Amino acid sequence: MEVIRIDDSAIKRLKRKIIIQENMNLKTRNMTDQQMVSWIKKKIEEEAKCYFNQ
Repeated sequence: MEVIRIDDSAIKRLKRKIIIQENMNLKTRNMTDQQMVSWIKKKIEEEAKCYFNQ
């Protein structure tokens, strides 16, 4: 079975982006909950693609 390595800096960067976006959205209400979920999924997919393309 293949071992999955996790890049800690990518995780920290992703968490920081999500928290900032969530805080901004709580103040402005620009996105619905479902839109926020989609935004978060998109960011996770972007990070995964960058990680696997290295």
